[in-house]
Amino acid sequence: METSSVQANSIRNQDLFCGKASCYRLITSAFGDVGIVWVRKEETPMIIQVVLPQKDISTANMIRKNFPDAEEGLHEYLEKTSEAISAFLEGACVNFSMKFVEIDRCGDFQRRVLLETMRIPRGSVISYGKLAKMISTPGAARAVGSALAGNPFPIIIPCHRVVRSDGSAGQFGSGTEVKKALLRLEGVEME
Repeated sequence: METSSVQANSIRNQDLFCGKASCYRLITSAFGDVGIVWVRKEETPMIIQVVLPQKDISTANMIRKNFPDAEEGLHEYLEKTSEAISAFLEGACVNFSMKFVEIDRCGDFQRRVLLETMRIPRGSVISYGKLAKMISTPGAARAVGSALAGNPFPIIIPCHRVVRSDGSAGQFGSGTEVKKALLRLEGVEME
């Protein structure tokens, strides 16, 4: 009896670990499906991208386009991150862990921008220029904007909290309306 219990646990763990080079999990939300794409790094699952919904392509199709070998699956270590993203998209206050986020794939400048962005409190916004000053690169607002435009971990790294110097929302990968809606979840109203 104990042997079949061990086999059943082994099968469940294999299902969670998916057998491909990259795997993904879709999280259903009011915004549409959000995807978490992850890979194994020395047996540890590491998130390499969070995919937000787009208007003209499903999240699953976008993942398949960018990661053709990916198959659906979620490692047990990422279950809390998946639940945290879902809770955040329902309006809960969430502090995301970077433990399973593969930020080392980002270049030095982008990594500095993203890590500083993590420090922006929920319900607050700052300008691209102020963020540039915070990482000791005053005058680099456009470079900061470009680094955030390439943020592979939206939601986990809250790039939606960075706005234009005139207080308007600015650009966002899933569209300005999604950025405004994410800010509304945090109690920030934008025009």
